Amino acid sequence: MSQSEKLIFGPPGCGKTYTLINIVKQELANGTPPDRIGFVSFSKKSISEAILRAGSELGLEEKHLPWFRTLHSIGHRWLGFDKEKMMGYYDFQMFGYEVGMVFDSSTAAQMEDGLVPMSHKEGNKYLEIIARSAMRCISLEAEFNFKRNYDIHWEFLVSLDKAYKSYKKRNERHDYTDMISKFVLQGTAPTLDVLIVDEAQDLTPLQWKQVAILKQHAERVWYAGDDDQCIHKWNGVDVGLFLKICPNIEILKQSYRVPKSVFRLAKALTNRIDLRQQKDWNPMDREGDVIWHSNWHDIDIEEGSWTIMGRTNKIVSGVARQLRDDGYLFRRNGKLSFDEPTLKAMNTWKALSEGREVILDDVKELYKLVPKRGDKAVIKRGASKSLDTIDPQATLTYDLLVRDHGLIANKSASSQDVCNLSYLDRIYLASILRRGSLVPRITVSTIHRMKGGEDDNVMLFTESCYPAVSNTDQDEEHRVFYTGVTRTKHNLHIVDGPAKYRYQI
Repeated sequence: MSQSEKLIFGPPGCGKTYTLINIVKQELANGTPPDRIGFVSFSKKSISEAILRAGSELGLEEKHLPWFRTLHSIGHRWLGFDKEKMMGYYDFQMFGYEVGMVFDSSTAAQMEDGLVPMSHKEGNKYLEIIARSAMRCISLEAEFNFKRNYDIHWEFLVSLDKAYKSYKKRNERHDYTDMISKFVLQGTAPTLDVLIVDEAQDLTPLQWKQVAILKQHAERVWYAGDDDQCIHKWNGVDVGLFLKICPNIEILKQSYRVPKSVFRLAKALTNRIDLRQQKDWNPMDREGDVIWHSNWHDIDIEEGSWTIMGRTNKIVSGVARQLRDDGYLFRRNGKLSFDEPTLKAMNTWKALSEGREVILDDVKELYKLVPKRGDKAVIKRGASKSLDTIDPQATLTYDLLVRDHGLIANKSASSQDVCNLSYLDRIYLASILRRGSLVPRITVSTIHRMKGGEDDNVMLFTESCYPAVSNTDQDEEHRVFYTGVTRTKHNLHIVDGPAKYRYQI
């Protein structure tokens, strides 16, 4: 079988996803069935966007695109893994009890994102080596020697590896690395006519083996990514594999995001990278601004959409604490700084108390959150069950809920009282309201989590950490901060404070 392959380099904002969706569109126009098109990535964000675009631009539902999936999900579906048998928070807690170690509570979530379980917790330091050895397709001993972490003991690492495998076998559990390693081991794949590999610069050697199996029947293969944004080396990624995967290349040349001033800074950063593909691309026809600050409190963030980024979670956590103290509403890792279901329930109560109609689903969410016992009871016990008898399309009012569905709160009660807000939440909410809006304008994120995103205004801290600044190979750091600055659509604010460890932009 003859097979055509092409590698598409997509610099920041150059329409990579648009280009890939157009490939899908052309395939469909040529008669390729949607279930014979594979669109894969290590990133859930990439796949979610591809499915969203396919829906809005091509009229396809997710059920029509069975192989638009992360590489982990491909393995899960093809091998018939039971979702209930995944290693989760409870499993890592139980495994920790068995081996006398503590694992970070986010361990399962990190692995779900396709990442090695990094943390300062001792257990995660050992699991990191175990996971990286698998993702890099090298022995545990080779990874141990490469890591050179003298807090890790070799004999205990070997015994922990055996215990981890034993726990999974005894309890019929598997983790997200297993989804790929077992897929590679069994060697078969869905029959695809077309395979598109997005964010390919971030694939590990094990994931490249999976791609090799996925593409074995495909007549047309596209790889897409940007080596300058390869920022997951710590996850076992080898950018050299991406750069030599295919000699037939195309470079997207026009950015629809990056202004001229940011472009000039970005080019200066890529000039520091030793291992890279030379790419000539053009910025937007607007100047934008790059502004330097010694203190982030000097930056006016009262208006507009903002993303505040740091190199590490420690930096981001400090910013988040200060924003909350100052009464700003923001998102971090997709979560609102004020409990979102509570905020929605408060808005539902406000509508009811003002005599407006509310949809059934919003009333159900309100009923879940409000007190049902004692002096602060808002509804009668068991009242929620009566909502199950209502037409799902129905709208409800305060008077109707009082008459037929157990609502007992006085119409004049405040939304804070109805939702039983804590003292601290009341203070925070009052601060938010003094700023005049319950619509979040601010995103707080590490650079790694913001990859693929963009914003009108970006605040970027140069503060870093010792392992990053002391690394003898600084290509990774150049790529990280290149990725950070190129999230900017209009104004970039660089905070170059007096931190001990900093990246020199």
